[in-house]
Amino acid sequence: MAIVFPSLTLGIFDSGVGGLSLLRRLLDVAPPPWKSVIYLADLQHFPYGPRSAEEVRRFALAGTERLAAAGAGLVAIACHTASSSGVREGLVRTSVPVVDIIGPGSRLVSELAARHAPGRIIVLGTEGTVRRRVWERALRQAGYRGPITGWACPFLASIIEEGRNGHILRRAVLAATDGLRRGRGSAQSNPDIVVLGCTHYPFAARTIEEVLRTEVLGRPVRVVDPAEALAADLVARARALEGMAGPSGEGTRVVERSGGLPVEVRFLTTGRASYLAERAGQLLADVDKTGPYRLRLDEVQEVTFPDSPV
Repeated sequence: MAIVFPSLTLGIFDSGVGGLSLLRRLLDVAPPPWKSVIYLADLQHFPYGPRSAEEVRRFALAGTERLAAAGAGLVAIACHTASSSGVREGLVRTSVPVVDIIGPGSRLVSELAARHAPGRIIVLGTEGTVRRRVWERALRQAGYRGPITGWACPFLASIIEEGRNGHILRRAVLAATDGLRRGRGSAQSNPDIVVLGCTHYPFAARTIEEVLRTEVLGRPVRVVDPAEALAADLVARARALEGMAGPSGEGTRVVERSGGLPVEVRFLTTGRASYLAERAGQLLADVDKTGPYRLRLDEVQEVTFPDSPV
């Protein structure tokens, strides 16, 4: 069995701290198939939801190229709104491979729907994600043929971004889903699966599930975080890029870098570096400090996008 020392740097792009929900999942991957990770938050232009697709696409492409310039050999677009703007796998030319959250996520959700007949789906997301209906098209492409409802939740991402919780968060979730409550019993308000179509929402998943169960739908529902599928996809792609398969197809053993050096996780932002450090520290507080990853939250760097609209 061959031994591979990873040399790949993984880049993660998001409009704010929402993409840390993907990073949390990746920090559980051991041994890591990458030598380092770079997280880039476009806080200068957050929130993306109300912006046009063209504007968001420019930001996402600029962020992708900024991560490539910083050394990333594979970039994950964690933000659903950015993914729905046209920065999707195979749709644009970039200097590094790019994978978005909607592609892998739609395949996972389609598989789950097939097991939960009739498998009705509601996608909760920002205005931009829901308006562009990319989740619906991706689910159809993945083979899903049942009913799909996109449900916009204005301001919910901002509430979570700011770290609001308790009764404020609960009221925000209730307000965002009130139309579903009032339409209870209709086809669109009777889902089997609810997709968290924004990277911020997993940080409020427990509240969202509880509010849906007790006050909106009146019954339990399967809540799905597409970051689960994106994380698995990134691990597979990283191992493929690292050539972690022998000529006969035999497996390989991935090990940490020589000397037991940890995988460095660096943080970049287009603004408010101290804020990103504080919020990332809060949202990643329970990460195993003895694990193979080292979070460099003491060195958050502010960067600019070339020719980026303000």
